[in-house]
Amino acid sequence: MVEGVGSATARHARSVALTQEHRGHGVSTAAYYLGRVLVAQRLRVLLVDLTGRRTRLASLVSHYPVKNLVLWTPPLMRPQDIFPALERARGQTAGRADVLLLDIDASLLERAGGFTLDLDYIVTVTAPTPAGQNAADHIAERLHDELPPDGRVGVVFSRVDGPTAAGLPQQTEHRNLPVLGWYPADYLLASGDAYSLKGGEPAFPHDSYLQALVRLAERLIQLVPLQRTSSVVGIDAHATAPEANGHPLH
Repeated sequence: MVEGVGSATARHARSVALTQEHRGHGVSTAAYYLGRVLVAQRLRVLLVDLTGRRTRLASLVSHYPVKNLVLWTPPLMRPQDIFPALERARGQTAGRADVLLLDIDASLLERAGGFTLDLDYIVTVTAPTPAGQNAADHIAERLHDELPPDGRVGVVFSRVDGPTAAGLPQQTEHRNLPVLGWYPADYLLASGDAYSLKGGEPAFPHDSYLQALVRLAERLIQLVPLQRTSSVVGIDAHATAPEANGHPLH
């Protein structure tokens, strides 16, 4: 434990969840690169993998480790176990992490309690279509989010090409959820599924993908807002993340 952890002056990290109704939107890849961008803004990020898939984030973090970006993959758990696990993580990283960035599917997020997990904001990633907008609206309704401008659910469109990006709406059609950004159609460049040899290093993303994640990070920093919790030295990229048994970062 470092000085300040658990003290009255150490503040808990803000918590932001990235979620999707159905797989295929590159959320895990986006979570990793969003974490990198936040670190570049001098924020310390605990990346929490609650998908149960354990492959994409682990591969990216192992191939491209970054100081102050730490991956935590708690054991598979029941929905009712997620809140106490996150509370332990917040307590153990107080003053050492500024952002808990969750990668979690919408169905599990709903069953685990949504905003009762003490989340500050939820980013729903979906397709840039009317059906995609409806899916995002339905997630916000099921999570009992307040209507804008008091809501805490925003939308990011995935698999967007250049011509489509120019005509994207600023909010969803029915619930008026704010559209926080988008990332390119060829997001697989960032995950390596189609552009690297099997078993090799993931391909690093192209500039337009990274720029899209920079824009998203800037919106979240202002909107949530995200900021440093203390001046305590940050978390190391190879640190041991908190586990369900209560072991602290160290």
